[in-house]
Amino acid sequence: MSEDRIVTQKDVAERAGVSRGVVSYVINNGPREVSPETRERVLAAIDELGYRPNKHAQRLKLGESTAKESLGIIAGGHSYNVLDRPYYNTIIAGLFDEVHRLGQEVRFFSFFDALTDPVFFNKNIHRDEISSLILILPAMIAQNPEHQKILDQIAERIDNVVCLEEPLKDWPTVIFDRAAAARQAVEHLIKLGHKRIAFLAIQDARLTGYRQTLADHSLPYDESLIFTPDPSHVLSSAYEAMVEILQMERRPTAVFAANDESAISAIAAMHDHGVKVPQEIAIVSIDNIGLAEMVRPSLTTVDVPKRRMAAYAMQVLMMQKQFKGQQSASIVLPTELIIRESCGHHLK
Repeated sequence: MSEDRIVTQKDVAERAGVSRGVVSYVINNGPREVSPETRERVLAAIDELGYRPNKHAQRLKLGESTAKESLGIIAGGHSYNVLDRPYYNTIIAGLFDEVHRLGQEVRFFSFFDALTDPVFFNKNIHRDEISSLILILPAMIAQNPEHQKILDQIAERIDNVVCLEEPLKDWPTVIFDRAAAARQAVEHLIKLGHKRIAFLAIQDARLTGYRQTLADHSLPYDESLIFTPDPSHVLSSAYEAMVEILQMERRPTAVFAANDESAISAIAAMHDHGVKVPQEIAIVSIDNIGLAEMVRPSLTTVDVPKRRMAAYAMQVLMMQKQFKGQQSASIVLPTELIIRESCGHHLK
């Protein structure tokens, strides 16, 4: 189908072998029910033809498109990865603040699973709708091989894409060095005299930083000290992992946690089992969310500049618009160790 020709519901109906009314029912989720088989045929036709609702064509006829000032935000995974977590709440709030400051508009915020619906995809991932797209947690998107087609379609349609935290395809990325942040945390614990340090985190670059720091100090790497919480249930799984650590015959004297939520859950587990922090087990983490300073003992953590991450993401998008055709460079933000009570530094 030619890009210059507007695809209509009639085109979709003919491709799917159904009436225009059935196409409307599928797009609007009613008012009449459509059998699963028919619905799949209609969605496949929408996907193949790239159909978009007429309101977008009507908007263009009214004057200059506002798409150049609009962007979308897509998060990988499900809502638990973003909306339930203070770390990502701060990033998202920073994005909306920066968008407002720059006179832009967030046209939509959604999760990547929504893009598997061709109606949603063709409605929103289009040059007439947005000029830019921000991907949060893109590595979770890439985990599914079936998502590659969608990513390729995004690259074809949207010129300005930036990733937060993790790289994907050849799009520019705003990240913090997870390995370096882990090294800061573990190095601090070693300087306080700890030699047996448990790892409570997802096994990504943070594990690399943990292992590198142990090696730098000629400390052995012990697989029995590696605990990986379930990212879909951070609080409960970190609590359970900490209970396992407490039940070890030879317990560690310190814990490095991937994020503040895991660390706070671990502190709760230690409190519930009568273990004093940091007198018996010290703990250090990464993120520096607001609760890190409020929990008792207050949490020693590596600060990640979350709002700066959001601001830089918008700067990258604005530069891409200004210098069309030139690939923007990725940005690695520095981190800083914030020393509080949970590491035991004040006891030395």
